[in-house]
This record gives sequence, structure tokens and C-alpha cells, in this order.
Amino acid sequence: MSRHLVVAPLHAVVADGGLEWAAGAESSFGLPDEPPAAGELPTVGEVLSAFGEAGCHGVPWFQVGGHDVTRDLPGCPDPATCASTGGLDLGEVTLGVDGAAGDEPVELGQAVTDIGFRKPSGPAVLAAVVALASQAGPLLVVDDGGEHVFVVWPGDDPAHLATQWPW
Repeated sequence: MSRHLVVAPLHAVVADGGLEWAAGAESSFGLPDEPPAAGELPTVGEVLSAFGEAGCHGVPWFQVGGHDVTRDLPGCPDPATCASTGGLDLGEVTLGVDGAAGDEPVELGQAVTDIGFRKPSGPAVLAAVVALASQAGPLLVVDDGGEHVFVVWPGDDPAHLATQWPW
């Protein structure tokens, strides 16, 4: 398992020339031949909602003004056995938020440019990304070495994705 995964909306990655870079990764899955149309970035609220919908838990390394993040991203219920029992632990979660700097609290309506997961369970990240893709459009997932690139599209079959998922 990679120690760090990053998720970003595919349309934002390709706007910066990322499609060519992603195609050159050691392994890739779901990359389109043509860049997708530009779309809206998901909001902090949508990301948190996707975490809750997927049944994931983790440690938020961000604050949301006037909102208890642990309602949507609770701590691990059983750290001792979570990984061995297939728990959905996202690990330490960071949000790249458009217009936010450092560790200042963000707002639910702010746009999220990327999501970082440090020491996550692979199945947890897949569950969260599938849930978020249904709201935010195609999402690109890359590991910390840039060796594996994976795109999840809205409507993708999670069971099929799991057979290809490198993490």
C-alpha cells in the first residue's frame, strides 16, 4: 500500500497538462483519449458528504468553520483491528481548498482542488472516490511516487474497479 494517495478532479488535472503526464505512469487505468469537459470543483461539503456516504473514517487534518468535521469523518472505531478486518480507514486526510492557506479553517462551500490521504486503506480510498465521483465527475487518483494513475468515472462499477485497483 502506498503511504500517500492524492485525488483530484480529472478536468482540473488535464487543464495543467496532466493527461500526458498521467499516460506516462508505470500503470494507468481509466484514462480518456480526450480530456473531459471542464466542470465545477467539488465543495468541502460535498467531499465530507461522500466520506459519510462511503462509510469511511479517518483523521481530518483540516478544520471547517462552524462545522464539526468528525460528524462526517469520524475517528477509527477500532484502530487495533481496522486494517485486518477490511475497515474503511482513510488515514490522515488533507484538503487542498481553493483560496485557503495553511491551517486556517475552510468553509463548507469552498472548492476543493485535491484531497490527500496519508496511510490510508486502499479499499477506503476507492469507496470514498466512487462516492465523490458520482457528485464531482471523474477523479484521478495517483500515489506518492507517481507510478500508478487511476481514474474513477461516475457510474463505474465498484466491483470491477476493485479488481483493477492497485492499492
